[in-house]
Amino acid sequence: MLEGLNTLLKSAARSLVNACAAPGQTGPQRVEALTGYSAGQISKWQSEADPTLMPVHVVAQIEAATGLPIFSRQLASLSGHCVVPAGMGHGSDFDLMQAVTKLTAHHSRFATQACEALEDGKLSRGELKQLLATLLAKQEETGRIMRLLAEKVRCWRG
Repeated sequence: MLEGLNTLLKSAARSLVNACAAPGQTGPQRVEALTGYSAGQISKWQSEADPTLMPVHVVAQIEAATGLPIFSRQLASLSGHCVVPAGMGHGSDFDLMQAVTKLTAHHSRFATQACEALEDGKLSRGELKQLLATLLAKQEETGRIMRLLAEKVRCWRG
């Protein structure tokens, strides 16, 4: 067995379980609801003191339900591979270009709205809400670009 493999698998299990948290449910509670396994069993999968590993069918079930390939990414990294969203490969820059274009549009929209709102020297409640909504969209697009770039970096490391 590879040195540190058990630690890596237990860490991946903990991360996957914690990522399952949803409003009103902790990660372990949601995993219990999704899989039917007991809280005690779920705890064993996460504990380095227990040799029991999370079964692959449970990993698949949780990752499919959450859309987060956390465990799969760890497994792929063992062989120097990476998991990327469907349609995005090492050379696919189309999504990144689209995201940059959207970010530029959000920035222009915000600048225009801010100038128009400040023409009279004061901001109304509606203008504030509109500016905040535009900034939020810009922030979300910036986050998307960061995720796309981070995926590319992860792939190039592998």
